[in-house]
Amino acid sequence: MTPEPALTASYKRTMSVNVPIERAFKVFTEKMGAWWPATHHVGGTPFRDILIDPRMGGRWYEINADGQECIWGSVVAWEPPKKVVLSWHLQPDWSFSPDMAKASEVALEFIAEGPEKTRLEFEHRHLERHGAGWESMREKVGATNGWPMILDCYIQQAEA
Repeated sequence: MTPEPALTASYKRTMSVNVPIERAFKVFTEKMGAWWPATHHVGGTPFRDILIDPRMGGRWYEINADGQECIWGSVVAWEPPKKVVLSWHLQPDWSFSPDMAKASEVALEFIAEGPEKTRLEFEHRHLERHGAGWESMREKVGATNGWPMILDCYIQQAEA
């Protein structure tokens, strides 16, 4: 019997988007509320929008239907249109922790492969920083209805 491979502390995906690099970056960072699945919200009610403050140290957050903000993380790297890294402060139970030592990172590199094609290198990394329960979080973010579905929604919106 072959042992199952160990669960890695990251989820990675390489994808192509048939749009210029500037559009690929802009749709991800400025229009997240338009493509993020409505079922995937952290606040008690569905979100009205999901925003990223476009600067180092900026917030990554959702605004719910009542106008309340729910912080997901912050901007760790901001290099338009080539790179964005966001801290992910949501814990395995989906609660928020302000402790950077317990935050994983959502990192994207946008690479132009021509005037109308962009390759994205996506990685949700350092999940082990969440401590106890990080393995279940890794399973959830890598599940079919986790990042795979979310990133497919992003690609559809970017190419629309």
